[in-house]
Amino acid sequence: MSEKNYTGSEGIQKIQELIKDAHIAMLTTITAEGTLHARPMALPDSPFDGTLWFITRNDSGKTDEIRHDSQVMVSFAEPKDGKFIALSGRAALVHDRSLIHDHWTPMAKAWFPQGEDDPAVTLLQIHIDSAEYWEASSSKLVRFTKLALASVTGAEKTSVGDSGHISV
Repeated sequence: MSEKNYTGSEGIQKIQELIKDAHIAMLTTITAEGTLHARPMALPDSPFDGTLWFITRNDSGKTDEIRHDSQVMVSFAEPKDGKFIALSGRAALVHDRSLIHDHWTPMAKAWFPQGEDDPAVTLLQIHIDSAEYWEASSSKLVRFTKLALASVTGAEKTSVGDSGHISV
């Protein structure tokens, strides 16, 4: 894989491109004991501008963990497309009703039957500061063929895509 680095608006654009079709992310927080805790989160359809938004309960384990340590990681995987990205940032809990309305999705009603006015609804706002990504440059078949050919010929390096670091 060739390594590329992006910064600023170019980095935001790269992240947008990598997560544009993603609907579920894995959110990892740090527990009070210092261990990592991951869980899936539904991603509302809003364009990435350096910040991710998730709808959650104000009284959940993840909100307790974020109150204790706001450093989080959000990861996305699209294996069929060969796209993987891990975003690092700081989380904040937002109770602003107009922002909750802006980010509300019909799917959220499954967790909040009272709707967006449910007092337990809060937003998890994550300001992304960096990311690591891996992206295949071709189909699975082409990647497999390149890897198989490299193993037979003894080639030391075979490029099957790009990886890199993004600073936002």
